[in-house]
Amino acid sequence: MATLRSARTCRTPRGQPWTRTSRSKPRKSYVKGVPHCRIRQFNMGKNKRFEVELELVSQYDVLVRDNAIESARMASNKYLERHLEHNYFLQVAKYPHHVLREHAALGVAGSDRISKGMKGAFGKPKGRMALVEKGGTLFRVRCEESAVKVAKDALKRAKLKIPGKHDVTVRDIRDEAYNLSRPLDIAAIEDVKVEEEKPVEEEVVEGEAKAEGEEKVEEKEGEGKEEEPEAKGKPGEEKKEKKK
Repeated sequence: MATLRSARTCRTPRGQPWTRTSRSKPRKSYVKGVPHCRIRQFNMGKNKRFEVELELVSQYDVLVRDNAIESARMASNKYLERHLEHNYFLQVAKYPHHVLREHAALGVAGSDRISKGMKGAFGKPKGRMALVEKGGTLFRVRCEESAVKVAKDALKRAKLKIPGKHDVTVRDIRDEAYNLSRPLDIAAIEDVKVEEEKPVEEEVVEGEAKAEGEEKVEEKEGEGKEEEPEAKGKPGEEKKEKKK
């Protein structure tokens, strides 16, 4: 089973990035056979109006693999969900466009008889990486001012999963235009209440219809029972007439 190489082999940006791929026509891509991105989600929590925004900023240029970003995302998101429930918004700010190449050379005895070593070692696509430039943001958290300490701890947990050195910055976004354009949580709660009331009304209407149907059935059964004795009395009268 192939093991994952250490991050020190690919975390330093070198030369021109190898990123030319096509999503609409994969066969015409310059880079073919690119594996899928391992990041499952890029936006988590509630995208509503908050007071404070925290960012994980890189101190220098570094390449981060998609599996490391996914691991950091899971660690920070679980911590935020445990302490703040859904009253936060976590965002992955970078997408892994760079394609990682690896040349699988054998390092065992007699490998020269099987493989050609490092001859023409261009490599094949093995993964994806995201370029985080100096001063660039990798993770972004928005929350209330009272939850800043929890958000900082969540980003510290994410720092342990990724290479490079990163700082946590905090800023007030109450007067920012993009923050004011987002809805408040009260409107979201009202929408949920309205949606929950509709099925209740339908159930009441269905219950009334069923009750009316049952009453009609009972009336028909009662009419049938009243007619039965009259029908049974006719043969008895005929017998008395014959005896006479």
